[in-house]
Amino acid sequence: MDIFIVDDNPSIRQFLLKVIPTLSKQYKIIGTGASVSEALLLLETQKPNLLILDVELPDGKGFDILQKLIDKKTFNGNVIFITAHDHYALRAIKYSALDYLLKPIDPEALREALLKAVKQIEDKQILQDFTNQKIGVLKQNLENVEQNENSTQEQKIVLSDAEKIYLVAIDEIVRCESNGNYTSFYLTEKRIITISQSIKVFEQMLPTSIFYRVHRSHLINLNFFEFLDKKDGGTIHLKDGSLLPIAIRRKEDLLERLKRR
Repeated sequence: MDIFIVDDNPSIRQFLLKVIPTLSKQYKIIGTGASVSEALLLLETQKPNLLILDVELPDGKGFDILQKLIDKKTFNGNVIFITAHDHYALRAIKYSALDYLLKPIDPEALREALLKAVKQIEDKQILQDFTNQKIGVLKQNLENVEQNENSTQEQKIVLSDAEKIYLVAIDEIVRCESNGNYTSFYLTEKRIITISQSIKVFEQMLPTSIFYRVHRSHLINLNFFEFLDKKDGGTIHLKDGSLLPIAIRRKEDLLERLKRR
């Protein structure tokens, strides 16, 4: 797997140059860049399978590099973003199902991200179709979140199961239900999508302004909350007709959250 790294921090570049080759003999770093302009110039002759891109660069964003390569149809590989900031760009990356690493980079997280990239690259057609979908969602989400960081309107999340890729509007998610390492998304119009990731992943990903974990197995969109029946330990009624239990220790916190809305 040929890898190209773009980060304006020399210590980050040196760390990746040192660590990545030790993780597998199949990882070959074919170039590095410190800015959008430098990376684009070098990538005119380099054809990596994987781009590792810093989100914030001196003359733009890592996304700018990716967008230009896709517009030119000169890149159909995989992408890992790296960032030091948990802000709007990271949320957009998460929604788009693109991989990312937080600075300072943890070697184990790097190893897992590279293994995931290799697995996806093994099926080039699936990778190309999926990546193109994800990049489109990333572009839209970045534009929307930059305009209003707290808004979920028009934002979408990429979900994929073994057979399909789904683009789901955040505001269409009524609730999420855990089943071990799987999470079922209950959407408007009675749609259900089941994903092979734990509910904790989505609890951390979805905006806390509207999503709340009411039970170890249930994460709800507060916009669909109807009422709480306090009898028998408490039952949450949602507008789609769902009846859900609430953990005793979360009941008072939920009521406080609802009062602040």
